[in-house]
Amino acid sequence: MATTGLASSSTGRFDSVAPPKASSLPEDLVRQLLVNLDDKIASLKDDKSFDLEGLLVYQRVANYLSAAQIFLRGNGLLTEKLNQSHVKKRLLGHWGTCPGLNFAYAHTNNLITRHEEEKDVPSFMFLTGPGHGAPALLSTLYMEGAITRFYPQYPMSREGLEEFIRCFSIPGGFPSHVNAETPGAIHEGGELGYCLAVAYGSVMDKPDHITVAVIGDGESETGPTATAWHAHKYLDPAESGAVIPILHANGYKIGERTIAGTMDDLEIACLFTGYGYQVRIVEYVGASSDHEHDVSINYDMAVSMEWAYQEIKKIQNAARSGKPIIKPRWPMIVMRTPKGWTGPRKSAGNPIEGSWRSHQVPLPAAAKDDKEFELLQQWLKSYGPDELFHTEASGIIDEVALRIIPKDQQKRMGMVDATYRGFTPLEAPDWKDFTHSIDEPISNMKAVGSYVAEIIKRNPSSFRIFSPDEITSNKLDAALEVSHRNFQWDPETANNGGRVIEMLSEHTLQGWMQGYTLTGRHALFPSYESFLGIVQTMIEQYAKFVKMALETKWRGDVAGLTYIETSTLWRQEHNGYSHQNPGLIGSFIALPRHLARIYLPADANCSVSTIDHCLRSKNNINLVIGSKNPTRGWLTADEAERHCIAGASVWHKYSSNGGIDPDVVLVGCGVEVTFEVVAAAAILRNNGVKVRVVNINDLLILGALGAHPHALTPEAFDSLFTANKPVIINFHGYPKDLASLLFNRNAHVGRSRFDILGYIEEGTTTTPWSMLRLNNTSRYTLAHLAVQRVFRDQPNHPVGVKAHELSSYWQHQLVLHDRYTKEHGEDPHWCSEVPDLQENAA
Repeated sequence: MATTGLASSSTGRFDSVAPPKASSLPEDLVRQLLVNLDDKIASLKDDKSFDLEGLLVYQRVANYLSAAQIFLRGNGLLTEKLNQSHVKKRLLGHWGTCPGLNFAYAHTNNLITRHEEEKDVPSFMFLTGPGHGAPALLSTLYMEGAITRFYPQYPMSREGLEEFIRCFSIPGGFPSHVNAETPGAIHEGGELGYCLAVAYGSVMDKPDHITVAVIGDGESETGPTATAWHAHKYLDPAESGAVIPILHANGYKIGERTIAGTMDDLEIACLFTGYGYQVRIVEYVGASSDHEHDVSINYDMAVSMEWAYQEIKKIQNAARSGKPIIKPRWPMIVMRTPKGWTGPRKSAGNPIEGSWRSHQVPLPAAAKDDKEFELLQQWLKSYGPDELFHTEASGIIDEVALRIIPKDQQKRMGMVDATYRGFTPLEAPDWKDFTHSIDEPISNMKAVGSYVAEIIKRNPSSFRIFSPDEITSNKLDAALEVSHRNFQWDPETANNGGRVIEMLSEHTLQGWMQGYTLTGRHALFPSYESFLGIVQTMIEQYAKFVKMALETKWRGDVAGLTYIETSTLWRQEHNGYSHQNPGLIGSFIALPRHLARIYLPADANCSVSTIDHCLRSKNNINLVIGSKNPTRGWLTADEAERHCIAGASVWHKYSSNGGIDPDVVLVGCGVEVTFEVVAAAAILRNNGVKVRVVNINDLLILGALGAHPHALTPEAFDSLFTANKPVIINFHGYPKDLASLLFNRNAHVGRSRFDILGYIEEGTTTTPWSMLRLNNTSRYTLAHLAVQRVFRDQPNHPVGVKAHELSSYWQHQLVLHDRYTKEHGEDPHWCSEVPDLQENAA
């Protein structure tokens, strides 16, 4: 039988790699903390049913296919003499992690197969943090038939397999990293740090699922992964599944050692025991040409996976029988294998296997350099492709390699329903049952909270709120009247379910929500506005995943992700400048336009209508910007419904003559700034200026037609904003963000009649209305600018006679306000009032 790869020297650990320096911790800690399975390994060696041969041959096939995908554009199965014309001109992909991923996937398959005939066997999902190890995942998915099932152009035949090998990382083929086009994937593999959190989210409320999450030791250095190690503390074993975390410690990242790669057994044991895990180390020791060592680590991994599975069952059975284990210590595996295992040992005198040089493409000049080409040829032949592939037979892959793959296709990890067609619709109430009278001052978030509480009641196992310790602060505490927090290490909330998860790690919350929704459920993420931006790049990566999922025919719908930004900048006057940041709006504007939604409901009724729409949406990424402070209502339930459907509307009852033939158009977009628009309209009307008040709920309707599915037609745009009258927009966020939406319209700022006011980075610890004054979004600034614009366009307008007087008076009111707040420490009462209209108001 052929060996598993090229030879490596036997000096040291992993080829010639020096082991970590010894720690100063007491050595007897290892015996106390690390799980010892020596007796189990000895027993397995006597177990005639254990398919060691199948495991070894499976890995040879998977490793060969991984390497071939990276290098070969022709002659993929070496059925003829290899020459340099068969090598791809552009070599992409990351070889270093592939053998370890194939090893872990093989043993997960083996675990499933050994229990396949038992009752109530869970479904397994497999997630990889090293997303650029796509050649490994694609290889194993091809072997189990998932590639052929979802991509019939790659049949299980010689022609199909050679085309599959050719099409890795070429235009029109598979990309170099795991994404939505990869069967079984629920995690975009580009940005590191999120795999573990996504894995835990995927098993919440799925008691019959286990997710194996392979975390690269480079990824383990990221902040998001560091906090995600705590995720098991939020997993109720009575209602949820489990995760088997595998830390893949191959020692190196792209150019140097990893932190985990420099830690010895003592340090690894202490770290992860402290996180709350039972720790098992599986380690390859010796040269890769040594068949004995290949056999040894496979026995070790098989026993370790079985141990992890049995520990999970023990924890779950106890919880589900009403006798939960207090602070259960879930299993995890630290898998030490050489980086680039089974690959070329050296090139040009430099080590490759067991070195950072195997991280990406180990022989980058193989298409041109004769020495590197010869090494490539030796490497590929070392797997024995003539034994592994039967080009003339009905089964292209040797049947020995396929024995460890589950017979039930639904148990194969690339075909598990939850990963691509698990969506179930949300059961939602009639949102109008949660609306309020416009004469009743109410917090927008309080109104939303009552609605969300009913959502929880109707969806007790398919809806969760993920929040960074801010549910009560953000006035969504009605949810806690029908459910509670789910924190298993807190004795007050342990072993009692709960629909609310609070953790002060936005990254972990985002990962949980992605895993939860991509496997078919629904979620809400409320947060302080200024800090939700922490997960900006995660949102962007998720948007890329969803975009590709929608373009992938076999993937089903997923629930929209809904974020609520509250505790917004305009009412963070007490926390100060650091808490004043509306920047996430700009990021959402840059997302794929058919996915992004940005809503700024102006009152409680519009807020409830908007949240109802968002939570029922599919495949969208929704950003809702609200306010938690009580404010008056503007629209009845029926008016709010029509307004939200339209995305924007003329508010007739706050306009002159219902908004017909105005002198100026005032536009509000956001809670506090809309209040000032209505107040400014009253001031202007009392001074003879005809005003149309427009409110925008759906921000992206302003974009150019074709750039967003909700974009206004030119006719609809002019019907709201007129074709030739001055328009002043009072915007919740940065003016530049709204201006970017108008850029391709005739209303482009700078060459037309539009002015945009908004947050201009003026803030501190001050009074609420001072924030409006400091950022030039107050009613008096609006009125002053409106009079200027009306007089500019209509020099004979009656207001022109007193324009200077009015503007001077309004500017003086701002000075008086500043003086008042410094003397009294609060705003005067008129700041929360809309001026009454006079009898002769326009």
